[in-house]
Amino acid sequence: MRVAVVGCGRMGKERAKAAKAFGVSAMFLFDEDAQRAESLATECGGAPCLTNPGDIFEQKLDALFICIPPYCRGRLEIQAIDAGVPFLVEKPVGVTAAQVQPILERLGNGNVINAVGYMNRYRNSVLHAQKVLAGQDLIGIAAHWIGRKYGVPWWPVLELSGGPFNEQATHLIDLLRFLTGSVEILHAVASSSEDETTVLTTLRLNDRGLGSFLYSCGAREKDILIAIETSQGVLEMRGWDLELVRNTIDGSLPEPEPKPIFEKETHAFLNAVRTGNPAPILSDFPDAFQTQIAMDAAVRMIRCQQQSAVSV
Repeated sequence: MRVAVVGCGRMGKERAKAAKAFGVSAMFLFDEDAQRAESLATECGGAPCLTNPGDIFEQKLDALFICIPPYCRGRLEIQAIDAGVPFLVEKPVGVTAAQVQPILERLGNGNVINAVGYMNRYRNSVLHAQKVLAGQDLIGIAAHWIGRKYGVPWWPVLELSGGPFNEQATHLIDLLRFLTGSVEILHAVASSSEDETTVLTTLRLNDRGLGSFLYSCGAREKDILIAIETSQGVLEMRGWDLELVRNTIDGSLPEPEPKPIFEKETHAFLNAVRTGNPAPILSDFPDAFQTQIAMDAAVRMIRCQQQSAVSV
């Protein structure tokens, strides 16, 4: 199997490492920062570095990993679709849904295997929680995702990432969609009229209950919690690995994780490519696009509130 990784930052490294563990026969790297690509090439046993993005689709690829910032999304995905190359793109799919609407439309005209990097869907704890919740009378979900600012220059810039909330809280919106089926944003407000460092959001969950979550990138350490209340009991997941620490519904617990989560997710995608069967993929582009639509709705509410506060 021949793969390419575009974008050799943190997630590019994760995908390259996981692809090597899968046993790919050839890997090609590209990054606008040639030194960063060369550094990753050294870690990958001398993978060739491409000097021109136009060379990517000259390599007879079996799969492509798109690990570039949200504002860069669109061109590579469409080229991959036109070339018939399966691709995995990191979350969020873009700064806004409108930005990447052409990708969705182009996918509708073809049959290219694709995936989006919402790795939490692949965790045994999340899959177990989804199974336990099936058919339960959902009351509501209370969650928070607290952490610190990322140390990359594009991350806090609204035009480049969509803002910290769009880039990071998307994990929670996607998880709530995955666990309950759908979400409707009811209200979203930031603590400041100047940024989106801290945001509170309320939601309706698939007409089965209500949810709320607090997001912030203003802390020193990560603190993540998802508490799911049903008429029969509660499920509680904690920490970056979303460990299922409480289940009073039936007391069952998930199997231990067999491998690191990014490796597990990457291998699911590569197995889908190898077999031609997309079943192992738990987040594809059309589904992730619905998460982005929900994020857009929350962001619009946040910025409307901010504008009202400024005008007053």
